[in-house]
Amino acid sequence: MSSPYVYWAWKNVLELNTIKEINKLIKSNYDLIENNEDKAFNENNIIKKNNETYLISYGKIKQRIFNLINNCYEVNKIYFGYDLWNIEDNTYCNYNVYKDLNKSDYGWHIDGSPFPYSDIKLTVLINLSEKEFEGGDFFLESTNLTEVKELKEIGSMIMFKSFTRHKVTPVTKGERKNLALFLIGPNFR
Repeated sequence: MSSPYVYWAWKNVLELNTIKEINKLIKSNYDLIENNEDKAFNENNIIKKNNETYLISYGKIKQRIFNLINNCYEVNKIYFGYDLWNIEDNTYCNYNVYKDLNKSDYGWHIDGSPFPYSDIKLTVLINLSEKEFEGGDFFLESTNLTEVKELKEIGSMIMFKSFTRHKVTPVTKGERKNLALFLIGPNFR
């Protein structure tokens, strides 16, 4: 039996001073900046997103978010029931920055694994924005189109099934920052 939950939300899990610490840590310690070649493309070979994505290994930020991620594993056990592996310290997390200057967005997509023996099962997004922004709304498309309003709240976190289509609308004012982590396990059967 599959879970009836499309997503799970936690409000205000990080205070602003912690968000600022995490943003500073990521900006000074990221491992890579995502190249255009590594971004998602649509069927017409057009890039689906026009934001900045910094990759940082989980080990570098684990101390700040370990308890949040543990909560995700606990919710999975009770409500989703996926077979998941622990996040390794060398696993990359995506730090996404969407700016109003270029109306940053991310078109419809799903999160998938490039590896043959594993699947991304759950995606975790943490709002690391330091100020409110306009636009940058997050939508999930399961049986219905769902706007995930909780993710607009600074310091909030959501988790959803990675194979659910989702998108971010253009940011029209300010800057939207989020950290994306992917909970992975053996291939779906």
